[in-house]
Amino acid sequence: MVKHLHYCRMILIFFSIILLLANHGLAAGETGEYLKYQEPQPPASSWLSASGYVVSLLLTFLLVLGLAYLTSRFLAKKINGPAGLNNGKIHTTLSLGPNRAVYVVEIAGKFMVLGVTEQTISLLKEITDPEDIEHLKNPVNIVLPPEQFDNIFHRQLLALKQMNKKFPVVFGLDTHEINEKEHENDSRKR
Repeated sequence: MVKHLHYCRMILIFFSIILLLANHGLAAGETGEYLKYQEPQPPASSWLSASGYVVSLLLTFLLVLGLAYLTSRFLAKKINGPAGLNNGKIHTTLSLGPNRAVYVVEIAGKFMVLGVTEQTISLLKEITDPEDIEHLKNPVNIVLPPEQFDNIFHRQLLALKQMNKKFPVVFGLDTHEINEKEHENDSRKR
Protein backbone atom coordinates (compact mmCIF):
# COMPACT_ATOMS: atom_id res chain seq x y z
CA MET A 1 0.00 0.00 0.00
CA VAL A 2 2.82 2.37 0.93
CA LYS A 3 4.60 1.46 -2.29
CA HIS A 4 1.55 2.41 -4.35
CA LEU A 5 1.28 5.78 -2.58
CA HIS A 6 4.94 6.40 -3.34
CA TYR A 7 4.33 5.70 -7.04
CA CYS A 8 1.27 7.97 -7.07
CA ARG A 9 3.27 10.83 -5.51
CA MET A 10 6.02 10.38 -8.10
CA ILE A 11 3.52 10.47 -10.95
CA LEU A 12 1.85 13.60 -9.52
CA ILE A 13 5.19 15.37 -9.22
CA PHE A 14 6.10 14.36 -12.75
CA PHE A 15 2.89 15.77 -14.20
CA SER A 16 3.33 19.01 -12.24
CA ILE A 17 6.80 19.49 -13.73
CA ILE A 18 5.50 18.83 -17.24
CA LEU A 19 2.68 21.34 -16.79
CA LEU A 20 5.08 24.00 -15.53
CA LEU A 21 7.41 23.48 -18.49
CA ALA A 22 4.60 23.42 -21.05
CA ASN A 23 2.69 26.38 -19.55
CA HIS A 24 4.60 29.03 -21.52
CA GLY A 25 3.21 27.60 -24.79
CA LEU A 26 -0.40 27.85 -23.60
CA ALA A 27 -0.15 31.57 -22.79
CA ALA A 28 0.63 32.45 -26.42
CA GLY A 29 -2.69 31.05 -27.63
CA GLU A 30 -4.84 33.26 -25.40
CA THR A 31 -4.56 36.42 -27.58
CA GLY A 32 -7.48 35.38 -29.81
CA GLU A 33 -5.79 36.30 -33.09
CA TYR A 34 -5.61 32.86 -34.58
CA LEU A 35 -6.93 33.64 -38.04
CA LYS A 36 -5.00 36.84 -38.82
CA TYR A 37 -2.21 36.41 -41.29
CA GLN A 38 1.22 37.31 -40.06
CA GLU A 39 4.54 37.14 -41.78
CA PRO A 40 6.54 34.18 -40.57
CA GLN A 41 9.04 35.22 -37.93
CA PRO A 42 12.34 33.47 -37.40
CA PRO A 43 12.13 31.24 -34.36
CA ALA A 44 13.23 33.06 -31.25
CA SER A 45 14.15 30.13 -29.09
CA SER A 46 16.65 30.21 -26.35
CA TRP A 47 18.73 27.41 -25.00
CA LEU A 48 16.52 27.46 -21.89
CA SER A 49 13.29 26.75 -23.81
CA ALA A 50 15.01 24.11 -25.97
CA SER A 51 16.47 22.37 -22.93
CA GLY A 52 13.09 22.54 -21.18
CA TYR A 53 11.51 20.87 -24.19
CA VAL A 54 14.14 18.11 -24.21
CA VAL A 55 13.73 17.55 -20.47
CA SER A 56 9.95 17.31 -20.82
CA LEU A 57 10.36 14.78 -23.64
CA LEU A 58 12.73 12.68 -21.55
CA LEU A 59 10.43 12.80 -18.53
CA THR A 60 7.47 11.79 -20.68
CA PHE A 61 9.46 8.90 -22.13
CA LEU A 62 10.49 7.77 -18.64
CA LEU A 63 6.86 7.98 -17.49
CA VAL A 64 5.72 5.80 -20.39
CA LEU A 65 8.45 3.26 -19.65
CA GLY A 66 7.56 3.22 -15.96
CA LEU A 67 3.86 2.75 -16.65
CA ALA A 68 4.60 -0.03 -19.13
CA TYR A 69 6.78 -1.78 -16.54
CA LEU A 70 4.18 -1.48 -13.79
CA THR A 71 1.41 -2.64 -16.13
CA SER A 72 3.38 -5.68 -17.23
CA ARG A 73 4.14 -6.63 -13.62
CA PHE A 74 0.49 -6.21 -12.67
CA LEU A 75 -0.71 -8.29 -15.62
CA ALA A 76 1.91 -10.98 -14.96
CA LYS A 77 0.62 -11.39 -11.42
CA LYS A 78 -2.98 -11.57 -12.62
CA ILE A 79 -2.25 -14.05 -15.41
CA ASN A 80 0.02 -16.40 -13.47
CA GLY A 81 -2.23 -16.43 -10.45
CA PRO A 82 -0.95 -17.44 -7.04
CA ALA A 83 2.63 -18.69 -6.87
CA GLY A 84 2.93 -22.46 -6.75
CA LEU A 85 0.01 -23.25 -9.06
CA ASN A 86 1.88 -22.54 -12.29
CA ASN A 87 4.05 -25.65 -12.33
CA GLY A 88 2.15 -27.61 -14.99
CA LYS A 89 3.86 -29.20 -17.96
CA ILE A 90 2.71 -31.02 -21.09
CA HIS A 91 4.98 -34.02 -21.67
CA THR A 92 3.39 -35.67 -24.72
CA THR A 93 0.65 -34.86 -27.21
CA LEU A 94 -1.11 -37.20 -29.62
CA SER A 95 -3.47 -35.60 -32.13
CA LEU A 96 -6.48 -37.73 -33.01
CA GLY A 97 -8.05 -35.40 -35.54
CA PRO A 98 -9.41 -31.89 -35.66
CA ASN A 99 -10.03 -30.58 -32.14
CA ARG A 100 -9.23 -33.96 -30.55
CA ALA A 101 -6.06 -34.97 -28.77
CA VAL A 102 -4.62 -36.98 -25.91
CA TYR A 103 -2.21 -35.19 -23.57
CA VAL A 104 0.13 -36.50 -20.91
CA VAL A 105 0.45 -33.66 -18.39
CA GLU A 106 2.13 -33.10 -15.06
CA ILE A 107 0.21 -30.89 -12.65
CA ALA A 108 1.14 -30.48 -8.98
CA GLY A 109 3.40 -33.53 -9.12
CA LYS A 110 0.74 -35.84 -10.58
CA PHE A 111 0.99 -37.32 -14.06
CA MET A 112 -2.31 -37.65 -15.91
CA VAL A 113 -3.48 -38.77 -19.33
CA LEU A 114 -6.18 -36.37 -20.55
CA GLY A 115 -8.54 -36.71 -23.48
CA VAL A 116 -9.30 -33.28 -24.91
CA THR A 117 -12.07 -32.43 -27.35
CA GLU A 118 -13.69 -29.17 -28.31
CA GLN A 119 -16.35 -29.56 -25.60
CA THR A 120 -14.67 -31.49 -22.76
CA ILE A 121 -11.48 -32.51 -21.03
CA SER A 122 -11.61 -36.01 -19.55
CA LEU A 123 -9.21 -37.79 -17.23
CA LEU A 124 -8.37 -41.06 -18.95
CA LYS A 125 -5.78 -42.37 -16.49
CA GLU A 126 -3.50 -41.21 -13.70
CA ILE A 127 0.04 -42.52 -14.08
CA THR A 128 1.34 -43.85 -10.76
CA ASP A 129 4.01 -46.33 -11.85
CA PRO A 130 7.42 -44.87 -10.85
CA GLU A 131 9.11 -46.39 -13.91
CA ASP A 132 6.64 -44.72 -16.28
CA ILE A 133 7.01 -41.41 -14.43
CA GLU A 134 10.80 -41.58 -14.70
CA HIS A 135 10.50 -42.35 -18.41
CA LEU A 136 8.29 -39.25 -18.87
CA LYS A 137 10.66 -37.02 -16.90
CA ASN A 138 13.74 -38.20 -18.79
CA PRO A 139 12.73 -39.04 -22.36
CA VAL A 140 15.19 -41.07 -24.43
CA ASN A 141 16.34 -39.28 -27.55
CA ILE A 142 16.54 -41.59 -30.55
CA VAL A 143 19.70 -40.93 -32.53
CA LEU A 144 19.94 -42.38 -36.01
CA PRO A 145 23.27 -43.80 -37.11
CA PRO A 146 24.87 -41.67 -39.86
CA GLU A 147 24.42 -44.38 -42.49
CA GLN A 148 20.71 -44.65 -41.81
CA PHE A 149 20.28 -40.87 -41.92
CA ASP A 150 22.17 -40.78 -45.22
CA ASN A 151 19.81 -43.41 -46.71
CA ILE A 152 16.73 -41.51 -45.57
CA PHE A 153 18.13 -38.25 -46.94
CA HIS A 154 18.85 -39.74 -50.36
CA ARG A 155 15.39 -41.32 -50.55
CA GLN A 156 13.76 -37.98 -49.80
CA LEU A 157 15.99 -36.24 -52.33
CA LEU A 158 15.01 -38.75 -55.04
CA ALA A 159 11.34 -38.26 -54.14
CA LEU A 160 11.75 -34.51 -54.62
CA LYS A 161 13.39 -35.04 -58.00
CA GLN A 162 10.46 -37.24 -59.03
CA MET A 163 8.06 -34.47 -57.93
CA ASN A 164 9.95 -32.10 -60.21
CA LYS A 165 9.32 -34.46 -63.15
CA LYS A 166 5.66 -35.11 -62.28
CA PHE A 167 4.72 -31.44 -61.80
CA PRO A 168 7.03 -29.35 -63.99
CA VAL A 169 4.67 -26.36 -64.12
CA VAL A 170 4.72 -26.03 -60.33
CA PHE A 171 8.52 -25.91 -60.30
CA GLY A 172 8.64 -23.41 -63.17
CA LEU A 173 10.08 -25.76 -65.79
CA ASP A 174 8.67 -26.83 -69.10
CA THR A 175 9.10 -30.39 -70.37
CA HIS A 176 11.72 -29.36 -72.94
CA GLU A 177 14.01 -28.00 -70.19
CA ILE A 178 13.47 -31.13 -68.08
CA ASN A 179 14.43 -33.41 -70.98
CA GLU A 180 17.59 -31.36 -71.60
CA LYS A 181 18.60 -31.55 -67.93
CA GLU A 182 18.00 -35.32 -67.82
CA HIS A 183 20.10 -35.74 -70.96
CA GLU A 184 22.95 -33.65 -69.44
CA ASN A 185 22.81 -35.65 -66.18
CA ASP A 186 22.88 -38.95 -68.07
CA SER A 187 25.86 -37.74 -70.13
CA ARG A 188 27.80 -36.81 -67.01
CA LYS A 189 27.14 -40.14 -65.35
CA ARG A 190 28.66 -42.05 -68.30
